[in-house]
Amino acid sequence: MRMRKPLIAGVTVGLTALLATACSSSGSSTPASSASGSAASTAGLGPQAAALQALYKKAVAAGQTSIVIYGPSSGTDQQEYAAFKADFPKITITGVPVVGPPMQAKLSAEFSSGKHIGDIAYTGSPNMLQYGQAGWLTPFTPVTVASSSDLAPASVGPDNEFYGVTTSVSGIITNSNSSLPVPKQWSDLENSEYKDKIAMLDPTAIGEMADIFAHLSLVPSDAKVEPALKSNDAQIFPATSITGPLTAVAQGAKGVGLGQSYPFYLAAKASGAPVTFTLLKADNYDTTLYDGIIKGAPDPLAAELYEDWMFTPDGAKAIAAEGSYSTVIGAVAPQGLPPLASIPMQPTIPLAQIITADNNAVTAANQYWGG
Repeated sequence: MRMRKPLIAGVTVGLTALLATACSSSGSSTPASSASGSAASTAGLGPQAAALQALYKKAVAAGQTSIVIYGPSSGTDQQEYAAFKADFPKITITGVPVVGPPMQAKLSAEFSSGKHIGDIAYTGSPNMLQYGQAGWLTPFTPVTVASSSDLAPASVGPDNEFYGVTTSVSGIITNSNSSLPVPKQWSDLENSEYKDKIAMLDPTAIGEMADIFAHLSLVPSDAKVEPALKSNDAQIFPATSITGPLTAVAQGAKGVGLGQSYPFYLAAKASGAPVTFTLLKADNYDTTLYDGIIKGAPDPLAAELYEDWMFTPDGAKAIAAEGSYSTVIGAVAPQGLPPLASIPMQPTIPLAQIITADNNAVTAANQYWGG
């Protein structure tokens, strides 16, 4: 089985609907069945239900009734937060959408001051590797993971400092009202009919597009894609504006958005945006995000409970509802997408090599887009 790609770009959610979601600090209201504040007692918590319930009681008794999560989509994971709160109603989750350099600066400031706010870091492997090397993460093995073989490859960080919890697939975004042909493979974008019609993230900064090009460099038939995108005057958006290309397509300013994730597409579609998501015939891109408990977290027991919960049946169901795949092998697929194993993906790069590969991709991209 293949290893997953990381997400390392910064994030600024560009769609109004997404921004509105990101500003919300917790999920939907607690169901009546959980009004008593007791933990759920269902098959949805899996075989370790009793252990999770015991940890929940311990966290509440210690006054740990909130969790703060830093990450690229942490402010838009409302269905996950709502599902967790339904199972453990006395704990509230606050998502803070931040990643990349701003997230590193936030964590650095907290460690320098000794005043910790964040409980969980939720982002891509390169950043998590850096946080681990800096001593910012607390090793933790979820009780709900019986064996690393139960998870997708490359889901476990060094010394169990972080675990991959979600994988999202990116595809081609087009405007539903446009007559522009939908690209079926990367080489289609070399065609001049796409000149001045393409939107993508900046590949000269560490981020999703640089990572895409790092993987495409392993495909000889796609060697001309990057220079062709430059020749076709593809508009680049800052790596921190992760839905910028999607917004440009939705507004009709551009015809094709590259490397846009399915969860953000679903949110845009739900808001009424005239957009269509298409997977390529080959070399699709996927992103795995990892959870790691921040050393000095104000609510470590609650954070452990959340990380445990992400690998339960309820967690997998909530992840799919958001448009992503759980890293648990065989977990349910998001509605509208096939099982992850059936999607033809880009070649793999081992976890230990991804930072070097992405840095090389940035160097290569500067030949075309550098100042």
